[in-house]
Amino acid sequence: MAAQAESALRLSGTVGANKVMESELLRLVKRSPFHVRLPNPARQGSTALRYPFDPAVAWVAACYHRSSSRIGWELVSSPAVRLEPLVADLVPLLAADDRLPRGRSVTFTVEVKGAEDFEAGPLQLRGAVKSAFEQAMQKRGGRAVVQSRAADWAMLVRRVGPENERRTLVILDLGGGPRHLRGQRVAQGPAPLRETMAAQLVLLAHWMPHVEPLVDPTAGSGTIAVEAALLARGFAVRKPADLPALRLPVFAGLPPQAPPLYPDTRPYILASDVDEACIAWMIGNLRASGLTGRDIEHSVVVRTMNAIELTPKRFADILPDAPRERGLFAFNPPYGRRMQGEDGDVLGLYRDLGRTLRRFDGWRAAVIVANEGFKAAFNARPSMVKPTSAAGLRAEFLVFDLGRRQAGKRRISGARSTSHK
Repeated sequence: MAAQAESALRLSGTVGANKVMESELLRLVKRSPFHVRLPNPARQGSTALRYPFDPAVAWVAACYHRSSSRIGWELVSSPAVRLEPLVADLVPLLAADDRLPRGRSVTFTVEVKGAEDFEAGPLQLRGAVKSAFEQAMQKRGGRAVVQSRAADWAMLVRRVGPENERRTLVILDLGGGPRHLRGQRVAQGPAPLRETMAAQLVLLAHWMPHVEPLVDPTAGSGTIAVEAALLARGFAVRKPADLPALRLPVFAGLPPQAPPLYPDTRPYILASDVDEACIAWMIGNLRASGLTGRDIEHSVVVRTMNAIELTPKRFADILPDAPRERGLFAFNPPYGRRMQGEDGDVLGLYRDLGRTLRRFDGWRAAVIVANEGFKAAFNARPSMVKPTSAAGLRAEFLVFDLGRRQAGKRRISGARSTSHK
């Protein structure tokens, strides 16, 4: 293996996020103002997608993609696992890379992650890539200056590839840093769900906002409700003006604004929590997300409510114009014994939620939870189980069919198991 220039658009996410990231990008590109065809990506494990680079696709991803953790443009890679050979590999490749400017100064940062198999520590590896980039820019008649904040570019360093073919990959960040830092959460509880995970939950449940209301009965600071509303209307995660890498010449001529892709969609969302303090958090986060104003008034309704008090009639009273025959519960319940405002039995909460939500015949429930006892306590068989991680814990995305649909599945399953005896 030799060092080489790279050029792929790279989307990275949490464990198991590949399929949902791929389907979201496909939907966004189809809805975008560009007439481009999105090819199938190459996958690196279950956490990264690589697409042939297209400036229009990269612009769409950087501005709108909500389920990915990072978005970048691969620059160079090297098989070297020691510092001196790595620098020797990177300098000539970066110096010859016409994606980098000539004859001017740029500020940059370097971030290293997932480099445990490199023979030097992350700080030393960071220093080597920093030195290589400075030397390369000097050879291009310019200057590179490390700057911790508001830098022109962020360089990401990752170790990638199969065990026997590992490479050090240098990536130019296109997406404005970690994608869960939306800038829309001004208040939160002690263990908030990341916005990227909330987006994945809603996307995995195949929510159709034009015909299905969405309810989060344990909303906390409202992360899932906010993400659902922004997804429904196709709001951008980042504005082009806030993405320094989009000022590169390759992006010249692309739109300076990123308006909502689905401006006419009006979602119906109910976010409730038993803790009154959460209401102020939700309202603050809705405002910070731009989910206010006459054109989207009443799209997201917040209530102080014990989840077990919810009935189809009460839902209809709260959102009288919303569809009722089908809908989606999307929530992230407490994982352990600590619960909002009280020290209670979390398995008891799961049982109560299961009984309550089965009142809503024809609806679905989408859950992200890191408690192995959830499925048994909820007393329903999931139609989808997808492993992930949340708050540093092993977790699962679960989707359930509720009411008669779930009961029908049980009867069919029981009949099949009987016939095999």
